[in-house]
Amino acid sequence: MDRISNLSDDLLLKIVSSLPTKDVVATMILSKRWRFLWTMLPKLDFDYGSERDPSQYRKYIKYVDRSLVLNRAPVLETLKFKVGPCCSSEDLATWIRMGMVREVREIETFDTNCYHRSIELPKTLYTYEKLEVLKLAASMTLDVPSDVCFPSLKTLHLICVEHKTEESHRMLLSGCPVLEELVLDKTYNCDNSQSLYVEVPSLQRLSILDTYTEGDDPLYEIVISAPSLKYLNFVDLLW
Repeated sequence: MDRISNLSDDLLLKIVSSLPTKDVVATMILSKRWRFLWTMLPKLDFDYGSERDPSQYRKYIKYVDRSLVLNRAPVLETLKFKVGPCCSSEDLATWIRMGMVREVREIETFDTNCYHRSIELPKTLYTYEKLEVLKLAASMTLDVPSDVCFPSLKTLHLICVEHKTEESHRMLLSGCPVLEELVLDKTYNCDNSQSLYVEVPSLQRLSILDTYTEGDDPLYEIVISAPSLKYLNFVDLLW
């Protein structure tokens, strides 16, 4: 531990940033220097999946709130959430808004209970200018406003995500003028639409997974207009 403590703060932060935030917070007991190091983390990773004790959720809320309020990193690069059935849509939306106040660059959500409920994103996220990466793996219906604008978004992953209307999907993509990577996963058959339109001039990488069971309706029409495309992966599976 003495050798590690002799490292610079920048190097220590790079090492501990790969750990879940709760493990980094646990380092506070190591020394006075480590007591406040965790507040400088540029990446926050919160895990409260389905295997966690529901009775501890109130403590988890306080822990996430405190971590976001006390964070003093010059730039909050990444905000990750793995949530289970205890986590409410309102709590997740609040934490996303807190990250936006800190000018977070990357937001990731993974819902272990994604097939059984729907999560709503805060409306202000759709016009958030700093976001560069958005990865959503959760059952949610995107109600995209007409003024949607992600001027910095380069990576977008949508897994188990449904669009309120077909036009909603088109508006979302049209609001991403510099988008380079798009991943669409219909594995859980959450999106009942049977057509898919991808019209993004800047797009370089596109992955589409359409998995369905007998009796479900697969995608029957796919239109891709992406003159900058370098990589295409399309998987169509019948279970």
